[in-house]
Amino acid sequence: MQNGISRRRLIQLAGLTAGGALLASACGQVAVQDTVQESESTEEAAPAPLDYANPQLLVETDWLAENSGNPNLRIIDIRSAEDYAAGHVPGAINIPSGNFRDPDHEISGMLIGPDKFAELVGGFGIGNDQEVVVYDAGRILSATRVFWALELYGHKNAKVLNGGFAKWAQEDREASTEPTAAFPATTFTISFDPLLIGTFDEVQAAIDDGNAVILDNRSAGEYTGRDVRAERGGHIPGAINQDWVVYLNGDDARTLKSAAELTDLFSSAGITEDTVVYAHCQTAVRSSVAYFVARLLGYNNVQNYDGAWAEWGNREDTEINTGANP
Repeated sequence: MQNGISRRRLIQLAGLTAGGALLASACGQVAVQDTVQESESTEEAAPAPLDYANPQLLVETDWLAENSGNPNLRIIDIRSAEDYAAGHVPGAINIPSGNFRDPDHEISGMLIGPDKFAELVGGFGIGNDQEVVVYDAGRILSATRVFWALELYGHKNAKVLNGGFAKWAQEDREASTEPTAAFPATTFTISFDPLLIGTFDEVQAAIDDGNAVILDNRSAGEYTGRDVRAERGGHIPGAINQDWVVYLNGDDARTLKSAAELTDLFSSAGITEDTVVYAHCQTAVRSSVAYFVARLLGYNNVQNYDGAWAEWGNREDTEINTGANP
């Protein structure tokens, strides 16, 4: 997509000139942290190392238990208020995921705008300098959606809890039923990164761009057109179908697969480190898992198309294919 690539290059150059003030660094230009070291050999076979390029983005339950008392850490529980009240990670604040959706937008499920986002998270004591861990019930996709939103709007130290609260509960870890004391409100300064979000025009242009991949993270039924969730069913011409669940292990307490497995999955969809990718689903929630996978692997060019099928499938002027072939 020539227009999209040109825009990308111009913004990257501008970011370099300005000393990297934008959060373009959040999608692959940050300094890569040391990869997870292989466990020393023991008598029992150790699990294969996950070997992510950016392992700091995914935290385990033991890490959270050890660090939950850090005064600069904000733990966001994005489950419902009822689930939070029934038991949550000690120290977690409750911001149900629905708060991040714009109820007034004509396209269903769209992310709230920058001003509302800043007001929302700032009101819960989340500024740009706090370390943030996000967790959901255990399916991960809602947590990765909020992770993407944080990076999109300028946060540089967000993480996702692997396995969510389901894994925390399965391990019989301490849970609190009392609301966490409110943190003082603070200012969240927006630094919007347009390289992390795909637009309708960019996706449309990508159809004829051999250097771009349109990644459809919906189910096979939605992709083929059997399961219709908009005015029209099917898929964007040329889109590659990769159901979001293939990136994860388990059912209730879902955890990310290893770097080798995830790399193979991306490779099977024609995605390399240099590929420009527009991931989407119905409302950019499931596709946020693909975005998060890209961040773990250190892939710099995966964007989440927020309009997604809720936009594409409800417009009268879009091309749509049906069946299993792209």
